[in-house]
Amino acid sequence: MKMDLTYDPGQDRIRFCVRNDEQRSDWWMTRRISLRLLQAFLNQLEKVPLPVLDKPWLPKTGQREIAEEHAMSLEFDALRADPTAPKDSQSGLLVEKVSLTVSPTDTRLELTAGSSNVRFSLTRMESHALIEAVALMARKGDWLVGVELPSWVGQTDPSVSGIGSAGT
Repeated sequence: MKMDLTYDPGQDRIRFCVRNDEQRSDWWMTRRISLRLLQAFLNQLEKVPLPVLDKPWLPKTGQREIAEEHAMSLEFDALRADPTAPKDSQSGLLVEKVSLTVSPTDTRLELTAGSSNVRFSLTRMESHALIEAVALMARKGDWLVGVELPSWVGQTDPSVSGIGSAGT
C-alpha cells in the first residue's frame, strides 16, 4: 500500500490518496478532520509504549524517545508524491469520520465518508510518515496557526524529503 497527501489550496483541503497495484481511492480531509487526526495520532502514539527492538546495535526501549523514533522513521519510510495523482479536484470522497487505534507495533486507520470506508494498517514507521505528511500539508494550508505540536513534528522540508506534494 502506498499513500500520498497533497494540499489543494482551491479546495482548502488535503487529498489523501491510498493505492496499491490494483486500485486507488482518494479522500478529502478538511482542516477540522486533519487537525483532529493529527492530535489524536500524537496523543495515542505518546501513550503507547515504544516497541522493544531486538537488535544489539539499536538503543534499548528505555534509552530512546519518540522524537528519535520519528526522525529515524522518516529516514526510511517518508511518503512519496504520486506522479499519477488525478488533477481533477472534484474526485474523491469527503472524510466525515476517522477511527484510529495505535499499538506498540502498528496503527489501524479507518476513513469513512457516508457508506464508503477504507481500513488499513500502518507500521510504526509508516505512522510517523503519515503524521509528518499531515503536519506538513496543514502547514501549507496555514492551518497550524495557534496549534501546539511537539517540536519534532512537521519539521522536514517536503521538497527535500518527498513527503506529499504541493497540489495545484
